Amino acid sequence: MGEPINADENPNEQAVDNIQVNRLERATHVGHADYIGVVEVSENLNVGVHHHHHAPQQQANIEADHLIPTPSSSHQHERTLKESADVIQQHQLKKLGSQSVLRGLNVNRTELPDVVQVLVESNIFEVKELPKNEPFIASTQEKKNRKLETSNIIPFNNLLTTMISVGFLALVGPPGCGKTTLAKRLAKSANFFVIFLRFMDLGYNLVLTPRELLIDFPFKDIDQTIRDNAFEWMLKNQDKCVFVFDGYDQSSWALGKENPPDVSYETSLPIQQLVANFCCKNFFRNSLLVFTSRYHTIRSIPSRTLRPKTAVIVGDLPTDGMKKLFLAYAGDQGDRLWITLSSNAPQLIELCRNPLLLQFVVFAGLHGNVNKINTTTKVFIHVLLQLEYSSHKQGLAFNELVKPLGEMAYDAMVRQTVVFTRDDLNRAGLKDVNVQDFVIEIAFCPTLFDGDNSVFCFTHQMLQEMFAASYICNVMPDSMFNQIIHQVVYKSHWSMVRRFTCGLLLNDESKNSKTDQFRSELIKFIDTTALSRNQMLDLLTDIQECSDEEKDILAKYFPSQFDFFSTPITSSALRGLAQILPRLNRPVGSLNFSSCNLTCASLTLICAGIKEMKHEVHNLDLRDNKFGDEGIRIITGCANHLTKLWVEGCGVSDDGKLIISDELERIGIPKKQAIRVAETLIR
Repeated sequence: MGEPINADENPNEQAVDNIQVNRLERATHVGHADYIGVVEVSENLNVGVHHHHHAPQQQANIEADHLIPTPSSSHQHERTLKESADVIQQHQLKKLGSQSVLRGLNVNRTELPDVVQVLVESNIFEVKELPKNEPFIASTQEKKNRKLETSNIIPFNNLLTTMISVGFLALVGPPGCGKTTLAKRLAKSANFFVIFLRFMDLGYNLVLTPRELLIDFPFKDIDQTIRDNAFEWMLKNQDKCVFVFDGYDQSSWALGKENPPDVSYETSLPIQQLVANFCCKNFFRNSLLVFTSRYHTIRSIPSRTLRPKTAVIVGDLPTDGMKKLFLAYAGDQGDRLWITLSSNAPQLIELCRNPLLLQFVVFAGLHGNVNKINTTTKVFIHVLLQLEYSSHKQGLAFNELVKPLGEMAYDAMVRQTVVFTRDDLNRAGLKDVNVQDFVIEIAFCPTLFDGDNSVFCFTHQMLQEMFAASYICNVMPDSMFNQIIHQVVYKSHWSMVRRFTCGLLLNDESKNSKTDQFRSELIKFIDTTALSRNQMLDLLTDIQECSDEEKDILAKYFPSQFDFFSTPITSSALRGLAQILPRLNRPVGSLNFSSCNLTCASLTLICAGIKEMKHEVHNLDLRDNKFGDEGIRIITGCANHLTKLWVEGCGVSDDGKLIISDELERIGIPKKQAIRVAETLIR
């Protein structure tokens, strides 16, 4: 293995730079004759692997050997290559089209509105040191653990330019955020020939040539001559090729610290070295490369020359885009369902910023009692109940899977991983057919469990966390529960499991012998821990999974000071706060929302909770939130519960000052004093 080289000294990068202008011209030429399309590879590559060992040759000579038709037949030869590439495209696109209908919601993929997530370009790789082992990140913590040293939001139309300019791009984000879908859309809009490979299908024991990886095994049912021609077309048209490696976080192996050896196209390599050769452009040097992954996994690639040159964070759906998708999935009942959830369960609206979870929420709302399905736990219970009716062929009945899957999910949480192996299945007494035949027919994701015959994972991490919570609450012996519940409550990587546990044990329907012990541990956490701002926000969201009776009990132990200075706050957490404040049996010393980017909608939730309080808030600090006069009108509704109000730097006009002074006068403060107080508050 060679020593790592500095990216600035990589001799292949000059070749990449020379083709950028041509790529940009072609990418903006819709309908260009060179357009091929998108090919997705998702078949198992572990079967029937042949190992070929050839003497190494210079890369230029190898490429030339593939590319020499006679001059007189050159035009016809090029046409034949192009037609063969078209066959590869059509073969895979036909398979993709068979999964285009969202059966549980009766929606066709092609009829959905064109919505793009918030995209942020980031220099996540420009750090001095990277930890050797990145931690498991809970679903609740995914966004909080992103520290972007420098970042900027980019429109989708500029994403193609970014990809072309760097040559190797990572699309990163939490499970279900749409990374793969975005990669496909990006490739289609670019008019490139694209092949999709899933890391999950690339088992650690594979030894392949580039041709075997890209063409032979994925399309082994296609005529050999067509495959020969298609690969030759790819070699001759490298600047028209994009290779998307999907789900690095689900790989059973990791890229190493060193550069791979520079070998020929005919050399068989272990899969780690083969992919590394794509990363450093030893193979298909003029092609474009895209990785998709969760943030913390892609960031842990140790070698600079093997890392993507830049990363684009795939963020939440914007509010308007989220609502468009929501209404499209919900159909005629969309407006009613949106209004009901926004009022009764805004935490579920927050879930809808993730495209996959949006589908879960809509399905649960349409097919259950929308007034009762008002927690995240109930949404997932409703989704999992539908698996009882899944059209599986070889597997066990779903109720026979709940215990072993739950135990396996719990063990993975202990080991802090989302990836399962065949050994994990065997220990749980399961086989791959037991877990892969269950179709989640309510979403554009094929199965409950995903993977090949060696590596597996739940389709979404929150499904793993839900199964783990169900095992803890309903199956785990009480003696073991008493030993582990402390870490579930206190440790951050268990935070989503804790939320589901609140929904399973602290509700009106399914309390059991573990309820008292869990409640006691949660009270200790609230009452004796110096909670960080983010921990408090998580707790306020957890509270909404509980029954009203449990909220009354837990509220007694919340602090009398709430400091959220300069911390983004979701409407879900604010609604939780609005439910806790009226339940407090004492005054609140301080509510600090300074520099929290509050909106008028945020203020409405805060003031609704304050208005219902039995006691006062001594200090409400709203400084440096740009809500203007409209926000002042909202605040006056709870003014009689406030001792001091701080609203400097909030964009309030002279009219806003008058609004406050009038309200202060109305509640009994003399006019002159009211005006003086208003002038002092607003500067």
